[in-house]
Amino acid sequence: MSSFRSQSSRYLHHRSNFASKSPTPTSPPPPLGELRQTIDVDHLDDDAKEFSHLATISDVRTVASYSWVDKSGLGSTVLIPGLPPLWTPSKTATRLSEDSGTYFRDRNAARYPKHPIEPGVVAGLRLAPDLPKEIDVVACGSTIGNLLRFVRRQDAAFRILVEKVGDTVFFIRRENSPTELIPNVRGYGHAFPEANTTWEAPVKGSSSHQRLIRYRFGGLDFLVRFEADGYIKESGSLSPVIASTKTKADPDVSVDSLAGLLSGVAVPTQSVGSTTSLVIKEGGTLIDQHCIFDLKTRSIKSRFLKDHLDEQLPRLWISQIPNFILAFHTTGVFMPADTEVKDVRSEVDKWERTHSQDLARLAAFVHEIIELVSASDDSKFELRYGEIGKLEVHDQLPDAGDALSPEIAEQWKNLSAHATGLRRGVQVDDSDLGCDEKYDRNWQDYDGNLDRESEDLDYTACSAHDCGYCGKCPY
Repeated sequence: MSSFRSQSSRYLHHRSNFASKSPTPTSPPPPLGELRQTIDVDHLDDDAKEFSHLATISDVRTVASYSWVDKSGLGSTVLIPGLPPLWTPSKTATRLSEDSGTYFRDRNAARYPKHPIEPGVVAGLRLAPDLPKEIDVVACGSTIGNLLRFVRRQDAAFRILVEKVGDTVFFIRRENSPTELIPNVRGYGHAFPEANTTWEAPVKGSSSHQRLIRYRFGGLDFLVRFEADGYIKESGSLSPVIASTKTKADPDVSVDSLAGLLSGVAVPTQSVGSTTSLVIKEGGTLIDQHCIFDLKTRSIKSRFLKDHLDEQLPRLWISQIPNFILAFHTTGVFMPADTEVKDVRSEVDKWERTHSQDLARLAAFVHEIIELVSASDDSKFELRYGEIGKLEVHDQLPDAGDALSPEIAEQWKNLSAHATGLRRGVQVDDSDLGCDEKYDRNWQDYDGNLDRESEDLDYTACSAHDCGYCGKCPY
């Protein structure tokens, strides 16, 4: 029996009354716009057949990262590319106090409520200026996870703002309030990482690390932001594994002075909420994805009761995190021997194969959302999931705001307007890449054995919906 056994995930519930499953909200939900239509998950089954051959993640690449830094008097400070906390486990038994304090449901919204996705977009544009030409969908791990729960008929209520900017569709997580708190926090999920990871010198004072990866799924190019628990330095290495050139730390830069720092991408002051300012700093290191880990803590009593890793596989699949740390405790005492560090790539791949029908349904669903928002007069709407198997599409009310500030949105539109169908489906020759860079393309092809076709492909007659830009469609 696998040693990765534990209690049920706090994210999966098995009660009979759907309406009572979500925790009691600490603030009232924002109003909903007029109902446009309802989507029944069952009707996706026929369309899912068209995407069965495209319902896998491929061509995984690290794009950018940033860290939220707590600096008094500077508003919300973002360090690009920042640095995740380093895994520095205790070598002796340690007794920890249970978690206490306040924890936001959405750190990005709490830090930058008017445009929570914008810091990630700015980081992406800073380190990969051509992103708007290459991305169909921008989302976070939470929004993709919610869409996956819908197509799997699971019982987690959610709301998502959908907006098309240029040729890209943005999925924005929506809580009752940007500063919504997680109520009744228990356990050691915060205390253990604080005791066993270290914010290194370049990022001292950081409170969280966010990463952006891109990959192909369902014939579309996704840019996905997620929070990383930390990274593991390779054995025998004194330096982190770097995914791009290490940056030199610069002085604090206000939002009025970003044009030079971001190579022409400016974040104006008017994009910032009246009570929140955004300060950009440059510094840190972009760490390779294969060093990133996810971490959970559980009671030793539940070690062999349930498969704890299995509960986390959907999240690990979405974020393509290859390492999983599971720390068991005995009434708050953590023993080094009871902390397991495992490469879980094979388990994630197996989960993907096992859930191919769900993932094909997810691909079909994302395509349907793209078609709906593209046909919408205002290029936006809101999704609400409140009943198993049924998802509501509502008008987006003005209080929901916009995905991006006007200037960043215009920058994204201008760049995406130069995109052509040729970018979709193109396979990149990586013969000159090192092994770490090949890993970022797709962890299943870590040795660089990517399938390539030698013929010249013509994408003129192709479409994302019909063939995922296969390059072989006849006129």
